[in-house]
Amino acid sequence: MTKVAEQPAVKSPGSSATPQVIVSDWIERLDEKLSSLDPLAANLFTPDGTFRDLLALTWDFRNAVGREEIARLLAAQESRPTTFIRIRPGSTPLAESEGTTSSISAFLHFRNSAGRGFGHVRLVQGESGSWMAASLVLALDALDTHPERHQDSRPNGKTHGPVRDRLTWHESLDHDFNVGQPEVLILGAGHNGLMLAARLRALGVPALVVESNERVGDNWRKRYSSLALHTPLASDHLPYLPFPSTWPKFTPKDKLGDFLESYAKLLDLSVWTGTTVDDVSFDESSQRWVVNIQVQDGSPRTVSPRHLVFATGMNAAPHRPELPGQQDYRGTVLHAVDYTGHSSWRGKRAVIVGSGVSGHDIAQDLAEHGVDVTMIQRSGTFVMNTSTFHKVMHANHVSGKYSTEEADLVNAATPFGLLPEHGPKHVEMIKSLDHDLLDGLTAAGFELNDGPDGQGVLGLIFGQNGTGYYYNAGASELIIDGTIKVKHGSVESLNDKGIVLDSGEFLEADLVVFATGYLGAPTAVRKVLGDDIADRVGEFCKVGADREYGRLWRTSGVDQLWFMISLGIGDGRFYSKLLALQLAALNAGTASLPTPGD
Repeated sequence: MTKVAEQPAVKSPGSSATPQVIVSDWIERLDEKLSSLDPLAANLFTPDGTFRDLLALTWDFRNAVGREEIARLLAAQESRPTTFIRIRPGSTPLAESEGTTSSISAFLHFRNSAGRGFGHVRLVQGESGSWMAASLVLALDALDTHPERHQDSRPNGKTHGPVRDRLTWHESLDHDFNVGQPEVLILGAGHNGLMLAARLRALGVPALVVESNERVGDNWRKRYSSLALHTPLASDHLPYLPFPSTWPKFTPKDKLGDFLESYAKLLDLSVWTGTTVDDVSFDESSQRWVVNIQVQDGSPRTVSPRHLVFATGMNAAPHRPELPGQQDYRGTVLHAVDYTGHSSWRGKRAVIVGSGVSGHDIAQDLAEHGVDVTMIQRSGTFVMNTSTFHKVMHANHVSGKYSTEEADLVNAATPFGLLPEHGPKHVEMIKSLDHDLLDGLTAAGFELNDGPDGQGVLGLIFGQNGTGYYYNAGASELIIDGTIKVKHGSVESLNDKGIVLDSGEFLEADLVVFATGYLGAPTAVRKVLGDDIADRVGEFCKVGADREYGRLWRTSGVDQLWFMISLGIGDGRFYSKLLALQLAALNAGTASLPTPGD
């Protein structure tokens, strides 16, 4: 175990020092300690301070909490950045106070042997007057071998002057890969697959996206009519092409589908729609995948990418319960994924099995259009208003203090596995802001819970890797006024006219919708690559013992196999850059990726 001597962390530069001087003094001391791999660098942090390294010191995602862990992390770095941290040019450190705690936060810039990156530090002042880091995150942002072709480095579009046998812009794209092979094959043209493809194109790495739907965006268009994003628009922008200023605050699903289709076209991404994967193998001699696919016209193609990326989503196949008597039921049984809207059910009776986000959305859609709706709630649900969700869970993006990219970096300072510890404070804030709503739900017989150990949504998602929450967009009010009725228990069976609960109660229904969730992302890997590889990568979409999100966005444990999967657009936007940088560095032969732990 690395021992860290207890000694003053940083001598105060003086009570009259400006935030700029204080931060500059702190990073100078950090640089000095790191230059000699001195574990006493950990004394520059608070006793419970955090440090998160995202490809800055090694080709991996690492984090440390507390001085002993930080000392071990810094001592184990593979190569020290050649020109280390400085305050990011053009930015000004921000001094704040909360209660008796004074803090200074600053955006940073660094260079390492591969390229350059950005960081963020939050310093707090101790009783002795010294300044220590409560959190530090460093993330690689650019490679010297693959300059990002955007802004001042964007493509010309047309070379001026005479060019013999000039190709048109479209001819130069070679979307069909008639010349050469893609270096990266991405399975899935949802927002994750498209964002990664856009990142790779900007880095000059040839990538192909294959999608089984007929059009890009169909994975959204085919869902129920009332579906819209719950997250704030500031959290939902895509790389290189943010939503326009006239865009609605909550993006409707069809509009999002159209945007994704336009995104692929405007950014010149190579996407083959109506395409299915028939067979995948790995050729040891060429060190490339061999992927047999069937394209939209039914003809076979074989592509040989160096890297294979699953961007097939956090949820795979729907979980469809098989219940006694289901074959006798004369009504309609659907899973939430197959529900397309209310139009056929006005004046009829519907039972929604499940009280998560989908269950609430579908119940609200039906109830607003004259359907008699009953929701079956098996266990308690964590509920907050959408406005509170934005204020508490997306504070950095909606505050107005940061750009989208800056807010992403500030959020990334907290390791995923540490997020549940912030849950009780969030729950306290939510109960204060939403007490009228929550009291009304309780009075209406709706069962609430506070998540595991009172950690709310953060405990459910990052602690239990589960669901069981709802961001209220109107369904809660319909439950409170009785428009949506609530019953408790599980569905035991069906008969010809409806469902029977485990309590014995019978509910007559014309429509039964099972909002019962989905099988996990590993299901898609098992289907495409078989049991051997699926068993090797395991449950890769869960927060692991290292506090990182499994094997997402970094080495998977299977060479040249990657996962570009995220809970939402925000995480996808941030981590697509980090995954693209790893792929580009491997392409250039400058990266040496580690073997992940369990």
